Amino acid sequence: MREINSSGPVSRYESGMSRLPLAVSTAALAFFTATAVARGAAPLDVRAAMQQQVNPGMLGIWDIGNNALDDEGGLDPALLDDGKWSGLATGADKLAEAGRAMAAASSFVAATSDNSEVGEGEVTMAHVQGKLDGDPAGFRTKATEFTDHATKLAAAARARDVATAGALIGEMDAVCESCHAEFWYGE
Repeated sequence: MREINSSGPVSRYESGMSRLPLAVSTAALAFFTATAVARGAAPLDVRAAMQQQVNPGMLGIWDIGNNALDDEGGLDPALLDDGKWSGLATGADKLAEAGRAMAAASSFVAATSDNSEVGEGEVTMAHVQGKLDGDPAGFRTKATEFTDHATKLAAAARARDVATAGALIGEMDAVCESCHAEFWYGE
Protein backbone atom coordinates (compact mmCIF):
# COMPACT_ATOMS: atom_id res chain seq x y z
CA MET A 1 0.00 0.00 0.00
CA ARG A 2 1.32 3.42 -0.87
CA GLU A 3 0.66 6.79 0.67
CA ILE A 4 0.89 10.10 -1.07
CA ASN A 5 2.92 12.91 0.45
CA SER A 6 4.31 16.14 -0.96
CA SER A 7 7.33 14.43 -2.45
CA GLY A 8 5.36 11.69 -4.11
CA PRO A 9 4.26 8.13 -3.31
CA VAL A 10 6.06 6.22 -0.51
CA SER A 11 5.50 2.81 0.97
CA ARG A 12 4.42 2.32 4.57
CA TYR A 13 7.89 0.92 5.26
CA GLU A 14 9.54 4.03 3.86
CA SER A 15 7.27 6.30 5.86
CA GLY A 16 8.11 4.53 9.12
CA MET A 17 4.57 3.32 9.75
CA SER A 18 5.61 -0.35 9.70
CA ARG A 19 8.94 -0.02 11.56
CA LEU A 20 7.44 -0.80 14.95
CA PRO A 21 5.90 -4.11 13.87
CA LEU A 22 9.18 -4.98 12.14
CA ALA A 23 11.15 -4.21 15.33
CA VAL A 24 8.74 -6.23 17.45
CA SER A 25 8.84 -9.21 15.12
CA THR A 26 12.66 -9.03 14.93
CA ALA A 27 12.91 -8.98 18.74
CA ALA A 28 10.47 -11.88 19.03
CA LEU A 29 12.45 -13.90 16.50
CA ALA A 30 15.68 -13.19 18.39
CA PHE A 31 14.05 -14.29 21.66
CA PHE A 32 12.69 -17.52 20.22
CA THR A 33 16.01 -18.28 18.52
CA ALA A 34 17.92 -17.73 21.74
CA THR A 35 15.48 -19.92 23.63
CA ALA A 36 15.78 -22.70 21.08
CA VAL A 37 19.57 -22.51 21.13
CA ALA A 38 19.58 -22.63 24.94
CA ARG A 39 17.28 -25.64 24.99
CA GLY A 40 19.44 -27.38 22.43
CA ALA A 41 22.67 -26.60 24.28
CA ALA A 42 24.83 -29.58 25.09
CA PRO A 43 24.53 -30.75 28.68
CA LEU A 44 27.37 -29.91 31.04
CA ASP A 45 29.70 -32.90 31.46
CA VAL A 46 30.08 -32.94 35.24
CA ARG A 47 32.87 -35.50 35.44
CA ALA A 48 34.94 -33.67 32.82
CA ALA A 49 34.41 -30.37 34.64
CA MET A 50 35.64 -31.99 37.85
CA GLN A 51 38.63 -33.63 36.18
CA GLN A 52 39.69 -30.73 34.01
CA GLN A 53 38.80 -27.67 36.09
CA VAL A 54 37.87 -28.35 39.70
CA ASN A 55 40.49 -30.97 40.59
CA PRO A 56 43.51 -29.08 39.21
CA GLY A 57 42.34 -25.82 40.79
CA MET A 58 41.68 -27.44 44.14
CA LEU A 59 44.94 -29.40 44.15
CA GLY A 60 46.86 -26.20 43.43
CA ILE A 61 45.15 -24.41 46.32
CA TRP A 62 45.76 -27.29 48.72
CA ASP A 63 49.40 -27.56 47.61
CA ILE A 64 50.02 -23.90 48.40
CA GLY A 65 47.97 -23.97 51.60
CA ASN A 66 49.44 -27.21 52.95
CA ASN A 67 52.99 -25.96 52.35
CA ALA A 68 52.34 -22.65 54.08
CA LEU A 69 50.98 -23.93 57.42
CA ASP A 70 52.32 -22.72 60.73
CA ASP A 71 52.68 -24.89 63.85
CA GLU A 72 49.04 -24.22 64.84
CA GLY A 73 47.67 -25.26 61.45
CA GLY A 74 46.97 -21.74 60.17
CA LEU A 75 48.53 -20.06 57.18
CA ASP A 76 51.93 -18.53 57.88
CA PRO A 77 52.25 -15.25 55.95
CA ALA A 78 56.03 -15.66 55.92
CA LEU A 79 55.56 -18.75 53.74
CA LEU A 80 53.34 -16.97 51.21
CA ASP A 81 55.18 -14.88 48.63
CA ASP A 82 53.59 -12.92 45.77
CA GLY A 83 53.52 -15.99 43.54
CA LYS A 84 51.75 -18.12 46.14
CA TRP A 85 49.14 -15.46 46.88
CA SER A 86 48.60 -15.11 43.14
CA GLY A 87 48.37 -18.89 42.80
CA LEU A 88 45.69 -19.03 45.50
CA ALA A 89 43.68 -16.27 43.80
CA THR A 90 44.05 -17.83 40.35
CA GLY A 91 43.09 -21.29 41.60
CA ALA A 92 40.05 -19.89 43.39
CA ASP A 93 39.04 -17.95 40.27
CA LYS A 94 39.17 -21.19 38.26
CA LEU A 95 37.00 -22.92 40.84
CA ALA A 96 34.49 -20.07 40.77
CA GLU A 97 34.40 -20.18 36.97
CA ALA A 98 33.72 -23.92 37.01
CA GLY A 99 31.04 -23.44 39.66
CA ARG A 100 29.33 -20.72 37.64
CA ALA A 101 29.27 -22.99 34.58
CA MET A 102 27.71 -25.79 36.63
CA ALA A 103 25.15 -23.46 38.20
CA ALA A 104 24.15 -22.04 34.81
CA ALA A 105 23.94 -25.30 32.87
CA SER A 106 20.56 -26.17 31.41
CA SER A 107 21.17 -29.89 31.89
CA PHE A 108 23.82 -32.31 33.08
CA VAL A 109 25.49 -35.51 32.00
CA ALA A 110 27.41 -37.32 34.73
CA ALA A 111 30.04 -38.42 32.22
CA THR A 112 30.36 -39.11 28.52
CA SER A 113 30.46 -42.72 27.41
CA ASP A 114 34.22 -42.54 26.79
CA ASN A 115 34.83 -41.27 30.36
CA SER A 116 32.37 -43.29 32.41
CA GLU A 117 34.54 -46.21 33.51
CA VAL A 118 34.90 -46.57 37.28
CA GLY A 119 36.95 -48.85 39.46
CA GLU A 120 35.65 -51.79 41.44
CA GLY A 121 33.49 -50.63 44.32
CA GLU A 122 33.14 -47.08 42.95
CA VAL A 123 29.81 -45.46 42.26
CA THR A 124 28.69 -45.86 38.65
CA MET A 125 28.12 -42.87 36.42
CA ALA A 126 24.59 -44.19 35.85
CA HIS A 127 23.99 -43.79 39.59
CA VAL A 128 25.38 -40.25 39.49
CA GLN A 129 23.22 -39.47 36.45
CA GLY A 130 20.15 -40.60 38.38
CA LYS A 131 21.07 -38.26 41.23
CA LEU A 132 21.60 -35.33 38.85
CA ASP A 133 18.35 -36.06 37.00
CA GLY A 134 16.49 -36.36 40.31
CA ASP A 135 17.49 -32.91 41.60
CA PRO A 136 19.08 -30.63 39.00
CA ALA A 137 18.03 -27.54 40.96
CA GLY A 138 19.77 -28.93 44.04
CA PHE A 139 22.94 -29.48 42.02
CA ARG A 140 22.77 -25.89 40.79
CA THR A 141 22.37 -24.71 44.38
CA LYS A 142 25.47 -26.67 45.45
CA ALA A 143 27.37 -25.23 42.47
CA THR A 144 26.35 -21.71 43.51
CA GLU A 145 27.53 -22.34 47.08
CA PHE A 146 30.82 -23.64 45.68
CA THR A 147 31.14 -20.54 43.47
CA ASP A 148 30.45 -18.21 46.40
CA HIS A 149 33.06 -19.93 48.57
CA ALA A 150 35.70 -19.85 45.82
CA THR A 151 34.94 -16.19 45.10
CA LYS A 152 35.48 -15.33 48.77
CA LEU A 153 38.78 -17.24 48.73
CA ALA A 154 39.96 -15.35 45.64
CA ALA A 155 39.13 -12.03 47.32
CA ALA A 156 40.90 -13.04 50.54
CA ALA A 157 43.99 -14.09 48.58
CA ARG A 158 44.06 -10.80 46.69
CA ALA A 159 43.72 -8.92 49.98
CA ARG A 160 46.39 -11.17 51.53
CA ASP A 161 44.03 -11.81 54.40
CA VAL A 162 45.81 -14.75 56.03
CA ALA A 163 43.10 -15.59 58.56
CA THR A 164 40.21 -15.52 56.09
CA ALA A 165 42.10 -17.31 53.31
CA GLY A 166 43.24 -20.01 55.74
CA ALA A 167 39.71 -20.54 57.04
CA LEU A 168 38.25 -20.68 53.53
CA ILE A 169 40.87 -23.17 52.34
CA GLY A 170 40.14 -25.29 55.41
CA GLU A 171 36.39 -25.18 54.73
CA MET A 172 36.66 -25.97 51.02
CA ASP A 173 36.78 -29.72 51.59
CA ALA A 174 33.44 -29.57 53.41
CA VAL A 175 31.92 -27.49 50.60
CA CYS A 176 33.03 -30.06 48.04
CA GLU A 177 32.00 -33.00 50.20
CA SER A 178 28.48 -31.66 50.77
CA CYS A 179 27.82 -31.89 47.03
CA HIS A 180 29.65 -35.20 46.58
CA ALA A 181 27.67 -36.75 49.42
CA GLU A 182 24.41 -35.80 47.78
CA PHE A 183 25.19 -36.34 44.10
CA TRP A 184 28.21 -38.56 43.77
CA TYR A 185 28.26 -41.12 46.57
CA GLY A 186 26.08 -43.70 48.14
CA GLU A 187 22.51 -44.71 47.88
